Amino acid sequence: MDDREGFFDEKILEYRNRARKEKYATLETGMYIMNELVPFERRMLFGEKISIMLPESFVNLPSDLAKAKYMSEQRPQIIMTSLDTTVNIGLSYMDVKVEISQIKEIMNQSKSALKNTNPAIIFHDSKVEEDIDLPLAWFEFKSYGLDKSVYNLMFVARAHSKMLHGSFNCSYDNALEWREAARQMVYSIREVKENQNEGA
Repeated sequence: MDDREGFFDEKILEYRNRARKEKYATLETGMYIMNELVPFERRMLFGEKISIMLPESFVNLPSDLAKAKYMSEQRPQIIMTSLDTTVNIGLSYMDVKVEISQIKEIMNQSKSALKNTNPAIIFHDSKVEEDIDLPLAWFEFKSYGLDKSVYNLMFVARAHSKMLHGSFNCSYDNALEWREAARQMVYSIREVKENQNEGA
């Protein structure tokens, strides 16, 4: 009897979790991630040239932790992180002109560079979006840290005719929880027009 009750309790909990994830499935509604409702807000970056939807709780990663997490001096210009620093999104806006037709090539070059640096990397889905307001390309991959596997989503976009490069990462164990939110964050990136904030 106890086992049966436990089974039904588990099924009810599973159903409730699924229903919540279906109801809160966009950045605008907030999303249920790790059994918590995560609210998102639009943040202005790079001198208010670019905006992106990020979790409200995300903060700037302190520089000492940034150096530890991103060993290379080529670390992202902006790194936002969860309060426990386990979920990160980094962005760099470069003074490099880029054409829409170059986005796929840049993505493929990034993949090749990663594979050359770390042959153990496993690539997953990828997509090139040339016919949307902010042309972009992204790809997902699994990498290996010192003590755990990491889920990564890397992307390149064309904003104000220049290159925006970014990456999202979290523990691979939590990839299914964060994957959809990560993709939606990438698609939420917008160019901010010069007069867009006036009177706002």
